[in-house]
Amino acid sequence: MALNKRERNLLILTITIVVVGVNYFLISWIAGPWQERSNALKAKRRELAAMKSTIAREAQWQQDYENLRQNLNQSSQFETMSDVLKKIDELTATTAIVMQQKRPLRQETRDDYREWPVSCNFEATIESLVKFLFGLQTGAGFITVEQINVTAKPDNPSILRCDNVQIRALAAKAEKPAS
Repeated sequence: MALNKRERNLLILTITIVVVGVNYFLISWIAGPWQERSNALKAKRRELAAMKSTIAREAQWQQDYENLRQNLNQSSQFETMSDVLKKIDELTATTAIVMQQKRPLRQETRDDYREWPVSCNFEATIESLVKFLFGLQTGAGFITVEQINVTAKPDNPSILRCDNVQIRALAAKAEKPAS
């Protein structure tokens, strides 16, 4: 049986379309997992590069840590909890805030420093609150305000109630004498 030119062209076109279609589906079925693995490999390489850059910064971080340790030893003015409470009292007097409650919390000792937390409740105007917080931040020593809840007094909105103010003072551990 002889095929004419038109039938032969249709047969070649049909076979070509079937072969190309089957190859396309086979290649896409095989390439799918390869693409997933390629994306996972790229993500792992980015993660590795981030880890290497972090490791490369270790020396700088160690130097910064040593500088901070020396600064803590030099600028630490707090030797006891009473020093911290005295500093807070000085700031309350100079900024005209009304301290309602001041309660020292348990001292926490870390490797190279001590933390003295204090919980306070007080009332202040906006100006006196800003002055108080600025005085804590810029005063000698390392004092931070960890938490503060501020609400306006219902009977006088210009007065702010500051509840559960968590203040932490840091001080270097006393150096042990060489024996």
